[in-house]
Amino acid sequence: MKILRMREKGMKLAFLVTSGGAWGGKGLDGNVQQRRLRWTSMAGKGFGMRPRFKYTGKLQPGELSPTRTVPKEILRPSYAGDGIPKEASPKAPWDIEVKSEADIEAMRVSGRLAREVLDIAGRMAKPGVSTDEIDAAVHEESLKRNCYPSPLNYRGFPKSCCTSINEVICHGIPDTTILKDGDIVNIDITVYHNGYHGDCSETLLVGDVDEEGRKLVRVTYECLMKAMEICKVNNETL
Repeated sequence: MKILRMREKGMKLAFLVTSGGAWGGKGLDGNVQQRRLRWTSMAGKGFGMRPRFKYTGKLQPGELSPTRTVPKEILRPSYAGDGIPKEASPKAPWDIEVKSEADIEAMRVSGRLAREVLDIAGRMAKPGVSTDEIDAAVHEESLKRNCYPSPLNYRGFPKSCCTSINEVICHGIPDTTILKDGDIVNIDITVYHNGYHGDCSETLLVGDVDEEGRKLVRVTYECLMKAMEICKVNNETL
């Protein structure tokens, strides 16, 4: 099977082609598909095509395992088949849809299920574990909860969660990379349940992390808590 390997660096993503120029393999229904995806190298516009990307850190791409499948009975988001979301985007960032009580309750359920999966993935963040092993667990646990793992095939994303190690800012793709003592890793989980996505992530310490790494994680968490305190009804704090 031809595989594309992608890795995010900063605001851009790059890939290494291991065989040929097309991404082919078994689709979500198990049918063999051959697709050629168009990528753009503009920041924020998709996956950048950089066969000879100059990495600034020590982390290098591993090997990508075959795409995992989802049973037909699991409710799927609109992009599950071809990678393209079908929902209309808001006309402006301030156009916010007011949710009903039923909507809010469904969102709570999705968020709770995502947190359950994240807790399971987080307990795997130990030296010697590959990020692909974490992805496999995330995929399995999502299905057990009647959820579709939202990252899978979103605009061509090939895995069921994001694992971002050390200098990878976000949306790192799980592969054969092994977590090492002293790493920090962000695991980003999103599940699709009953028409709603539940999304959460956490940055974890792998083994004995130095003080610089611990401080980065601690201060980031404190900033998140401070920001959440502002998110209240009728709060006009800027």
